[in-house]
Amino acid sequence: MDIGIISSRYAKTLLRFATDNGEEQKVYEEMQTLAESFRRVPALQQALLNPVLTAEQKEALLVSAAAGKKEPTASTRSFLRLVVANKRADLMTFVANTFVELYHREKHIIKGRLVVPTEVSEATAAKLRKMVEDRTLSHVEFTTEVNPAIGGGFVLEYDTYRLDASLRTQLAELRRNLG
Repeated sequence: MDIGIISSRYAKTLLRFATDNGEEQKVYEEMQTLAESFRRVPALQQALLNPVLTAEQKEALLVSAAAGKKEPTASTRSFLRLVVANKRADLMTFVANTFVELYHREKHIIKGRLVVPTEVSEATAAKLRKMVEDRTLSHVEFTTEVNPAIGGGFVLEYDTYRLDASLRTQLAELRRNLG
């Protein structure tokens, strides 16, 4: 059994189904939440492997992990019911992550990250996001992270590109050149 192929087929099917139902954006958010739930709570995967849990319990667990306290989309609910019925609930961590990747590819979305030593204004972050979007011709899901350890400057990452203009890196480079 090739987990990658199975996950990809299920994720493609869900994306097509959600698109046909006009729910792809909400299903995308639910799959992001589900993937994050698997990362934060490793016991979730173990629970899905537990043979004592009924199919209804596994479905309820997945729905809760995907939608939280909100009502899940009809697409997500139907899809999770299908996955559990086909005894593939244990693959949902892979399916959720694959769905997110497929959605990014289809919608031309890339991840971006800005690391700064102190908080930056929303205007500055928006300006950098716009610069990256203009350069890549893609929508950028941008996160800003505060890390005082970089000393000053910034680190900008997106797609496969990394611009490290931090004081920490510049000082390390200077030490290497002098040493």
